[in-house]
Amino acid sequence: MTYFDKIHQGRARQILNVLTEAPFFYPDDDPDLFLFLRRNRAEFARFFADTFGWDLVVEARCARLYKPRWYNKAIRPSQHDVFELSRQGDCVAFLLVLEHYERLLDQTGASVDDPEPPRFYFGELLEFAVGRFAEELSGAAPGEAEVRKMLRGLMPALLRFRFLREVEPPRDAAGLDPENLIYECLPALHHYDVRRLTPRALASFFGQDEPGDDEGEGERAPELEPGRAADAGADGEEVTA
Repeated sequence: MTYFDKIHQGRARQILNVLTEAPFFYPDDDPDLFLFLRRNRAEFARFFADTFGWDLVVEARCARLYKPRWYNKAIRPSQHDVFELSRQGDCVAFLLVLEHYERLLDQTGASVDDPEPPRFYFGELLEFAVGRFAEELSGAAPGEAEVRKMLRGLMPALLRFRFLREVEPPRDAAGLDPENLIYECLPALHHYDVRRLTPRALASFFGQDEPGDDEGEGERAPELEPGRAADAGADGEEVTA
């Protein structure tokens, strides 16, 4: 069965490569290629569904693949080259980032489809996270230093997998305070469900200490679901090459 007889073969090959090279494909990566994908979404969606059993999600500001399961059982979750958080602290930190992102959208009246994505200072995220812990855990809430360490530990992964983009500081900003670093929210954040951030999730992170496996992976927080997109698989996982 052929899928791309009626469209440009070279462009189709580019799309197939782009979608499997990284979890997210943004319009800014290649505006013409992204437009080509949107125009021919049906052909690509059918190809991935029939060939691999994957779901293709294409929105105005982001395209991605969802893989519902892993086939090689010999590969541990920590060996998958995908955004898959295993440490509970990272999961809680990510949920806090998601909630802060939704708060920014509400405060500014912005939408994920707006050309100018919301931005925030790291210090603003820290203040929000400290406040959320205090709100839910009262006297048992962690201190600012502990929350800062948790959030900073997650930032490299969010930058690597393009959930956030670090805004280039001014040239004269030598010795910039890390709390004044500015981050831009990318559309990938919109694909994850923040409703898993419950008082129980927050309390369990600081109230329980269960050993992880032999690679030092801690207890898992409630599973992060990329279920915000209407046609996404409920238990899907982003795919990288």
